[in-house]
Amino acid sequence: MSALREKFLAFRVYRHHDSAAYGEIYDMFADRIRRFLAFKLPRHEDADELTSEVFLRGWEYMTSGEVRNVNAFFFRIARNLTADFYRKYKVTEELDAASTKDDGVSVTEAIATKIESDDLIESLKGLKDEYREVLVMRYLSEMEVGEIASALEKTSNSIRVLLHRAKKSLQDKIGKETL
Repeated sequence: MSALREKFLAFRVYRHHDSAAYGEIYDMFADRIRRFLAFKLPRHEDADELTSEVFLRGWEYMTSGEVRNVNAFFFRIARNLTADFYRKYKVTEELDAASTKDDGVSVTEAIATKIESDDLIESLKGLKDEYREVLVMRYLSEMEVGEIASALEKTSNSIRVLLHRAKKSLQDKIGKETL
């Protein structure tokens, strides 16, 4: 969906409290936010709960104030809620494997994909939190560097450097595990 459409929908939510426009925004971002939270939280149920909370808080804010970058806005809320979650519950961070859907894929392919996913998730577990976060935002949530910079409140250049270091660290980790 285009950035112009996102801005238009955000304006409709702000100016007219348009729940249908917010529903479209939800449809655009819910899966990305849910996936991001699934990598940050110990259980899928926690990710589901915080995803709902992200969009509840998003509605409250968007109906009272203007949002310029909707994508970065939701990721910032998700990061803050994740920090609150760990502060509140004092839970150690674990990564859950992404849930798989039955898309008519053969059992062999599904198992191979699951093993590859588990290996990647295990490799991501060993990375620093900031590396894991930018990799998930960039490659799983398909965010642009500028959006990540806005969400993390950093400059675009620092995000590029962070992505480079994160990819290098992940490559080193995967290389060591396969030897």
